[in-house]
Amino acid sequence: MQAIITLSATRRVLCYKAYRTCIYNAVKFRMAKQKMHTRGFTLIEILVVMVIIGIMLVSVAIKIFPDERQTLRQEAERLGLLLEQARDEAFLSGRSIAWTMQKHSYEFSSLNAERQWTPITNNQILRTRSLPTSITLSALSINQLPVDLNTHLIFSPSGLNTSFTATLTLQGYRLILQGDNVGHVKIKDEN
Repeated sequence: MQAIITLSATRRVLCYKAYRTCIYNAVKFRMAKQKMHTRGFTLIEILVVMVIIGIMLVSVAIKIFPDERQTLRQEAERLGLLLEQARDEAFLSGRSIAWTMQKHSYEFSSLNAERQWTPITNNQILRTRSLPTSITLSALSINQLPVDLNTHLIFSPSGLNTSFTATLTLQGYRLILQGDNVGHVKIKDEN
């Protein structure tokens, strides 16, 4: 009987060792399998990340390096709004305001006590401004007659003004600002 008990105990020890080895190998295999999964990225994951990075780079490039036409349009819209603001300021303040353009800049002026035009310096909106690089004011017409660039375009306090066209140019692209008798400014593409 003692031999049977010893055999049985030996068998239990062997079974236990086999069981422990089996569990150990299973855990070891599972850990190795998990390590393989955490080792790297799949091809799909890498491609998705590359597409996202590409989209971000394109959007940043568009913001940093805008198209010439877009730059010209933005400057024409800014100038159109400033001319309308000068019209409104002349009407509300009861004093005439003049706009004078040079090739690469423009300024707004008002009449002083000696009835001479002096640049407006105390108004942040109607201050003297320079145009961005390579944009030029190439032509000005008042009442459909071409005039020199240094000619004053006067906004009257009565609200009735002279019609005008001013041409902005950038590397062959042209935009025309057209102002009517009441001072509304429209932008037209010449190309």
